[in-house]
Amino acid sequence: MSSCGVVQVTTNPNTTINRNSAVTIAQEEDMSGTVGELNHLLFSKGFKVISYSTAKKAVKYKDQNKGDDWVNNETEAEIYSVTELNSIYALEMNYTYYYDVLYWAYRNFSARLVDLETGEIVMSAYFRGDRSVRSVLNELVNKMDEQVR
Repeated sequence: MSSCGVVQVTTNPNTTINRNSAVTIAQEEDMSGTVGELNHLLFSKGFKVISYSTAKKAVKYKDQNKGDDWVNNETEAEIYSVTELNSIYALEMNYTYYYDVLYWAYRNFSARLVDLETGEIVMSAYFRGDRSVRSVLNELVNKMDEQVR
C-alpha cells in the first residue's frame, strides 16, 4: 500500500469541538467510497454524524411544501442549510482519486469543518501525495479526535 504524504490538520484555537456537536459530511458518495468510510470512522470515534443524503432529502421536502413556486423552492433546497436538522458542522471536501490495482487512492485531499451558524472554518485539513483513501481518512479522523475536548 502506498504511503507517501502526511495529512496536515489545523484547528482554530478559539473553537471547542466535542463529540456531541453533530457533523454532516457535505458530499455525495463516489466510487472511492470516501463518504461511507468517513461516516464509519467518525461514528467509530463517537462523533455524532448526520447523513448528508438524509439531510438533503429532508430539506428538499420541507422547502417543496413551503410555497407555491416549486422550482424556486427546489433550488433553495439544494443550498444546504443543515442547521435546521440540528447539525452544528458541515465537513466539506475536495479531492482527486484513482484506482491503484487493489485500492482507491488520493493524489490530493482537502477538507474544511465549517460552523453552520457563523460560516467560520474551524478546522482545515490538507494532504498531497499518493496514499490509499482509507489511510488518509483514518489519519484525518484520528487528528480530529485529538482536537476534541
